[in-house]
Amino acid sequence: MSAPALLAALPLLVGVAAGALGHLPLRLAFVVLAAAWLAAALSLFTGRGRVLTAAAACGCLSAGVAIGAGAARQADNPPLLAWFRDAAPSRPIRLTGVLREDAGVTAFGVALTIDARQLVDQDRSAGTTGGVRVAVVGALAAAAARQWTQGRTVTLVTLLREPVDYRDPGVASDRERLARQGIALIGTVKSAALVTLVARGSMLEEAASALRAHVRDVTRIAVGRWSPRAAGVVTAILIGDRSGLDPEDERRLQEAGTYHVIAISGGNIALLTTLLVVIGRALRLSPRATAAGAIVFLAFYGYAAGLAASVLRATLAGIIYLAARLLDHRGPALNALAVAAAIAAAAAPLSILDPGFALSYAATVAIVVAATRVTPRRERIRGEPRWRRVGRTLLLALRALGAATLCAEVALAPVGARLFGRISVAGLVLNFVAIPLMSVIQVAGLAAVVCARASASAAMACGWVANVSTSALIRSAGLVDIAPWLVLDVPPPAMWLILSWYAAWGALLWRRALRPRARNRVTAPAVVAIAASALLMVAAPPFVRGSRVPPPLPGWTRVVFIDVGQGDATLVWPAGPEPMLPLLVDAGGAPGGSFDVGRRVTVPVLWALGVRRLGSIVLTHGDPDHVGGAAAVLHALQPAQICEGVPVPDHDLMVRLHASAAARGVPWRELRAGQTVDAGTTAIHVLNPPEPDWERRKVRNDDSVVLDLRLGDVEIVLPGDIGKDVERTISSSLGRGLLVIVKAPHHGSAGSSSPGLIEATHPAAVIFSAGRRNPFGHPAPAIVDRYRAAGARIFRTDEDGAIFLDTDGQKAVLWTWGGRREVLSTGREPRR
Repeated sequence: MSAPALLAALPLLVGVAAGALGHLPLRLAFVVLAAAWLAAALSLFTGRGRVLTAAAACGCLSAGVAIGAGAARQADNPPLLAWFRDAAPSRPIRLTGVLREDAGVTAFGVALTIDARQLVDQDRSAGTTGGVRVAVVGALAAAAARQWTQGRTVTLVTLLREPVDYRDPGVASDRERLARQGIALIGTVKSAALVTLVARGSMLEEAASALRAHVRDVTRIAVGRWSPRAAGVVTAILIGDRSGLDPEDERRLQEAGTYHVIAISGGNIALLTTLLVVIGRALRLSPRATAAGAIVFLAFYGYAAGLAASVLRATLAGIIYLAARLLDHRGPALNALAVAAAIAAAAAPLSILDPGFALSYAATVAIVVAATRVTPRRERIRGEPRWRRVGRTLLLALRALGAATLCAEVALAPVGARLFGRISVAGLVLNFVAIPLMSVIQVAGLAAVVCARASASAAMACGWVANVSTSALIRSAGLVDIAPWLVLDVPPPAMWLILSWYAAWGALLWRRALRPRARNRVTAPAVVAIAASALLMVAAPPFVRGSRVPPPLPGWTRVVFIDVGQGDATLVWPAGPEPMLPLLVDAGGAPGGSFDVGRRVTVPVLWALGVRRLGSIVLTHGDPDHVGGAAAVLHALQPAQICEGVPVPDHDLMVRLHASAAARGVPWRELRAGQTVDAGTTAIHVLNPPEPDWERRKVRNDDSVVLDLRLGDVEIVLPGDIGKDVERTISSSLGRGLLVIVKAPHHGSAGSSSPGLIEATHPAAVIFSAGRRNPFGHPAPAIVDRYRAAGARIFRTDEDGAIFLDTDGQKAVLWTWGGRREVLSTGREPRR
């Protein structure tokens, strides 16, 4: 076998994944492991090679299960989390720990990731282990961040809390993601003055920190002089620090399918290895001395760059390649990749569940296995002119790059669809530009770092080259603006569809090993399977989606109050004689920051609910927690129209949304009191706002669109963020149904839900849409008590997660993603 390491690596990886996901019993894994190794020893003694191979593979599988299950068990309940749940501290505590990475400056302060060692709560001290991610806020934080580097021990006073999830269908658990990274708790430090440096790190850690600091300083001066945005990209390419990246640049590169070039991966390490070999030859070092020196440098560089999945894989592969040169041993690249994957899985078992691991190794395997089969080999032609030989070499290089890009895109398409809900084919074209530009950026950036000590002018010149190349890289992503159809937003596909895709491509790739007659029998079915899989991934009918919520009964209307944290997003899917397009009222969002609630929460929920296209988006008003996610929804679900209430001409969010809608040909409508919205058998009346008397300069809560949904005897009120004055105005139009369900105005704030509104509606149930531990105290306890005293059932997205309301016009079934269920009926006389 050309890659014998696969016999151990593949079972080990499968075992680690199974153990981590399935939480399989450790004892059973150890028993099977012992039996497998005993069988291997006996087969080795008796000379049975096939039994030895099978037993060794089974042993690796069992070892992987034990490793994965043990890591998952430790991540689920580390000592720090157990202490927190037992002590339940309500005040800040003193925590001592070791910084896992350098401090990162963000828009909200400075982020620190700490491996806890000791806790002090009310003069009680306890040793502990577990990861904590804290945000240090205040004016002093950014200036102090430079001293908070990896490996140093700090003591800080922080208010701790558990991570929270968006509890919705189709949304991945953020708590589980952090647990896989070893993060048990998150916290806030009010000032940098509450952070004390206790001890420096080891010599290796301090050296790595010094290297990273030097790179940041050089890029800030040499590249940042021309463009701070370019400096962030160069820093990311050189040391993997993405804290300086502009969020808009990140988004554009991700959509274009070229974001991978700014992550340290195989291309970066291969280029660096080549430079090291060239330097060794220039210094007239022996091949072995060059390889040994390069191994040491690569190991230190990978450590300094943080050893993320792609960094670890590329660094290990480079070291294995150089070690083979050092020992004068040649082997296939796939063998080195298998060894690297096995080491990475054993060192950090839960990392194989992270998207970066799948993306990194899937792309590399595709390039190593598939691209080498379809790329023509270079042949020497005697007497060929030099210019023709150079031209043929360049042509072969372009063909190799095209083959590698195509194979990587084929391998990553279902992974991207499953993990991110997106397939980008723009990378097939843009990688011909992006990869060479990345090489120029990396070489120019390295040159600037090396030259900075000797010549500031030379460093500036190198920085200018890096800046120009970075600008070209970012501008190249503009292709998706010209041809938006190159980026497809698709619901995550089911695993069986992904496996079908890979099986079909595998059959097509390895058909050459078959006899000609069998080869012909395989080709046509494989091509049909590939085409069918691609069509199903793009069309995404309900049966191929990875996450699905059962639809309501025929003839029933469904209203879903989505858990978007401290915000609002409500889906109304009316019943009708013909299939109706659903209506989305608000889209959630968060003020500031790079977290896109629309892309990460609202859109995945709508996909899981079976939505492929929207009839309307109704934006009640322009606050970010209501409209911040609308751009992502517009991009992914192509609504037939967008509706708003009173426009605010200078409101930045709405201006950009207007432009995006116009570019896609989506009409815009303004709603006024007295109008209706088409929704099949459900009557939707607009109760607010009236025609404005003046042009608004800012968003007003009382301008919120208020919708009153009526289906038979059931009435559902969606009031936006109105206050008591508007409540008084619309109260006479409410409470016409026998069964009234109200979404509390303004998230249940103390300035809303007046006694008059509750008296007018007599709600059977109330829905509070609010974020867990939100800083506003929503919903106000007095308001909750007011509804409860009126006999209303209380439902809250911060406690129940997503809330579903299914109704046929006679009764309403309310059930939550957290497992709660209640049935309300109209078994009482009308009040009016």
